[in-house]
Amino acid sequence: MNLDVRSLRTFSRLAHSGAEKAAGSVTTLAGIDTYVNVTKVELGTKADVENEFAETDLVSVNIGFDGGLDGRTVLAFSPESAARLVDALMPGIDTTDADGELAASSLKEVANIMLGGFIDGWADYLDTSIDITTPTYVDEEGDGPLEDIEADGFEHDDETERILVFRNQLEAADDAIGFDLYMIPTPASIQTIVEASGDGGALPVESFAAFSEMIDDGATQASDDITAMTGIETDVEVSRLSFVPIEGVPMSLTDAVRRGVVLEFSGMPSGYIAILFDEPSAESIASSLLPGMEDDEAMRQSAIQEIGNIVTSGFLDGWANTLETTIEISPPEHVHDIGSAIVDPLATDLAQSQEYAFLIDSTIRTDDDEFTCDIYALPDETELRKALEQLSPAA
Repeated sequence: MNLDVRSLRTFSRLAHSGAEKAAGSVTTLAGIDTYVNVTKVELGTKADVENEFAETDLVSVNIGFDGGLDGRTVLAFSPESAARLVDALMPGIDTTDADGELAASSLKEVANIMLGGFIDGWADYLDTSIDITTPTYVDEEGDGPLEDIEADGFEHDDETERILVFRNQLEAADDAIGFDLYMIPTPASIQTIVEASGDGGALPVESFAAFSEMIDDGATQASDDITAMTGIETDVEVSRLSFVPIEGVPMSLTDAVRRGVVLEFSGMPSGYIAILFDEPSAESIASSLLPGMEDDEAMRQSAIQEIGNIVTSGFLDGWANTLETTIEISPPEHVHDIGSAIVDPLATDLAQSQEYAFLIDSTIRTDDDEFTCDIYALPDETELRKALEQLSPAA
């Protein structure tokens, strides 16, 4: 399976267009104005996707597809969002009592219409026919929507093998309902779309997988550095590579207030990186490094800048070693704002030379969620391409 930026753009446009059709279906059926917040093409593993469902107790409806394309689509809600949607469709239905089966049936019907429209766009683009299966409802206690993914044409049972996931985040205008729409094609189907996009310089997916492994290793080193400096035991919760329209980068972050640092890195690749803590975590960092300095804001800011600098070095050093290059980093700039506002100027700068961005998203936290550190990196597309070429098995 080969990928390139051109085919990824095609994937993104098709996924976004299909998601807009799905959002329109919700608006028509339930009378709830719904829009697509952001569309991402993510390179991850089956385990990554399953973990998201396991950790957030999502309700989902799954529909397989086959024909011109093979794979699985998943519509995932929080239980609260699912209940609100059912209430809009069938007022008075108790989703937790005897009417629970009726509520599940209602969600399956909505998903059938939404996901059917989503798949139709791909069929039109490929000038083929794609059939969809009967919807399957999985509640928050279920085993997850990808439990039997091998039955959909995936020729492996390796939890660590990379798969391509198209993920659309949809929200109601009043924030009452939010949900994700996933599409997970088989590797053979991805190759079909790549060939249809007229690709002439695709790289093996192994190149992207090797870069993702570099991200994983960098996040692990950053986690170790945090633990060494603060004495707080942390682990990497998630680390992934996404392809997203440049204007969607800020929307990939929540509007929760974050505190941390922003740095620029140069070499191969070059770009920007933000090391962001939630406010309690930032206070824990400052207190662990400078006990008794609670009233000295300048010193606490300096402590956050120092750990941000060290975390960035740990995150990027592995890249430089693997690519046999040198990556320089700028002095850390302290930031304290909502997450989307922090990364917006970084995306705006990259938008001068590219329409899409590769967003690297790593989350480090403690088991009890008392400490969270998010790492967001935005490499320059041209420089990243050079790095991926160097990681190609044929290089």
